[in-house]
Amino acid sequence: MTKELGPGEAATRKRRINQALYIAFAGVLGGVIGFTTGFFDQGDGSLFNGDWEQLKLAPGIAIALAIGLGAAFLVLPLYGFRKIDELKREINYISFTGGCLAVLAGFPIWAALYAGGFTPAPPAFGVYMIGFVSMAVSYLYAHFRS
Repeated sequence: MTKELGPGEAATRKRRINQALYIAFAGVLGGVIGFTTGFFDQGDGSLFNGDWEQLKLAPGIAIALAIGLGAAFLVLPLYGFRKIDELKREINYISFTGGCLAVLAGFPIWAALYAGGFTPAPPAFGVYMIGFVSMAVSYLYAHFRS
């Protein structure tokens, strides 16, 4: 004897399946980008060790990676905002705003501290990490406050 799902339960199940597919696609896209970067790199650089300026890629590969990164970091999140419920969307908006504000404030603060001799010059990866970590912290804050 199986219980038939109500309309709300069916919608929730469909939304969870779509979310799993979305996450799987994002993971595959990230894997393809990472593999392509590592496989076709003609230099000694690494995106994760902070020596990304040593990367050497063929122009066609660089353009393909730029398009893939644009899809992964811009198009996919914007598309995902349309597919999630209102509460999750609100939490994600808060986390994106927190990350953006941290970069907007963090870079000038870091640059001022560098000018005063307190820190090394702000590298691009450091600014990226300010945004990434701030977004994660903002997400956790918003998630547990809701």
